[in-house]
Amino acid sequence: MKYSIPDKRELTKSEIEFLTYLFGKEKSEWTNLIGNLKVIARCGCGKCPTIMFGKTFDSEIQKGNLIIDYTGKGQNGELVGISLFGTDQMPTELEFYSIDGESDITELPKIDTLKSINKNLTE
Repeated sequence: MKYSIPDKRELTKSEIEFLTYLFGKEKSEWTNLIGNLKVIARCGCGKCPTIMFGKTFDSEIQKGNLIIDYTGKGQNGELVGISLFGTDQMPTELEFYSIDGESDITELPKIDTLKSINKNLTE
């Protein structure tokens, strides 16, 4: 499987809501970047909602460091891992994956089910 496939487009309303929530909780200085982010690629599987970001449609895919690490639940209660990668300047990738490896993750998890993995470790 390829790492990514080209998918040049604007963010969807649900992606904007998702990023607004995550940045509001974890990285408020990035909230103002959302309006300028472009989707430049998606996961090579072609099914999951994982997307890569750029400043323009011609941006190269960048590798980032793990910035935000969350879990959530999908529409059918499946556990979804959520990882947001980025550089010092901007987010580079929003990844979704099946925590148990049993489920196909094909849509964004529900925002009201999101929990920070880091906070779970300290509670």
